[in-house]
Amino acid sequence: MNLHDHFSGKSGFGVISTSNNQGEVNSAVYAKPHVVDNTTIAFIMRDRLTRQNVNENSQAHYMFIEHNHGFNGVRLSLTMLEESQDQEQIQALSRRSSAGDSDDAERFLVTFTVNKALMLVGGEEAVL
Repeated sequence: MNLHDHFSGKSGFGVISTSNNQGEVNSAVYAKPHVVDNTTIAFIMRDRLTRQNVNENSQAHYMFIEHNHGFNGVRLSLTMLEESQDQEQIQALSRRSSAGDSDDAERFLVTFTVNKALMLVGGEEAVL
C-alpha cells in the first residue's frame, strides 16, 4: 500500500486511539494524516488528551473510514517518533485556518511510524 496514494483524493474521517501509562484509553476524531513517506505519517495536534497520551505511551492506532457506499478504509498501528513545535512547518501543513482558535493555542506536529496496516474490515493486511 502506498500511503500517499491511499489518502490522496479520498474523503472520510479518522479516529486516533491512544492510552496513557495506566491503560486508560481515549479516542478522538482526526483528519487524514500528513504522509511523510511510505512508512511515516504526521498529525497536527493541540495540547489535549491524545497528545498527552502519546507522550506517555508511544503506541497509537488510527482508523480512516472512507465516505462511500461500503466499508472501505484502513487501520494503522502506530508508534510515535517525534514531536515538533516548528510553527512555520505546522502552518504550511495546515489544511484549514485556525479561525476560532486562540492565538496562543499551541500546536504540535507529531510524527509516527506505521508498524502495520490493515484493511478497515477483516484481517487482510494492507502491504506498505
